[in-house]
Amino acid sequence: MKTFLYVTLLSLFLQSTPDLPPSSPLSEVHSEVKVTPIDPFQDPLILSIHSRHQIAVEGDKKEVKALVSDLEKLTAEHPQNSLLLAYLGSGYTLQSRDAFPGPGKLNLLKKGGKTLDQAVDQDPHNIATRFIRAVNYYELPRIFNKRYVSREDFQMIVTQMEAPGCPQQFSDETRQAIYYYAGLSSQQLKQPEQAKIFWENGLKLSAYSKLGQKIQAELKKLKK
Repeated sequence: MKTFLYVTLLSLFLQSTPDLPPSSPLSEVHSEVKVTPIDPFQDPLILSIHSRHQIAVEGDKKEVKALVSDLEKLTAEHPQNSLLLAYLGSGYTLQSRDAFPGPGKLNLLKKGGKTLDQAVDQDPHNIATRFIRAVNYYELPRIFNKRYVSREDFQMIVTQMEAPGCPQQFSDETRQAIYYYAGLSSQQLKQPEQAKIFWENGLKLSAYSKLGQKIQAELKKLKK
């Protein structure tokens, strides 16, 4: 099973809060506290997980096993972190890829899907978490009937990302990745006009990046 997750990957969606003066009541300084959202794909821990995940995607079975083991520990320590849980679900799908054909292989795939769904249910408005599920489900064969779930995820992701006051802020690189995969998902379901809209929006961010070049290639295919 082909399993791939893009990017500069995703993160814990940290929020920074300035230190409070020891003698100041919270009520006196509350109005001065500013929450600064960051691109959840650029958190140091998630970047480390992504680096290991890429090694696993490229076929390193030992790394798959080690990564899943570490993510199981991290999710136990941080049960409310839906993003880590989504990565764990992706790890299970990689284990399924590497398993011998049979019930065990299918069970791991089901476990991966269940964990990805749990992550999204836990924090349904977390764009980063939903993006991991969307790409995983996009990559699954048609027989598993997850492509429409992926399509709905991407539609929600783009809607939230483009809305004014979105609580999660993303770099142009991340936004372009979302548009790229949203287009692929639409094209997969034979919705070329919608795919074109996503890709054209992604291309506006950068025509010369690696993803920009991939988007241009996809747009050329639509014209044929």
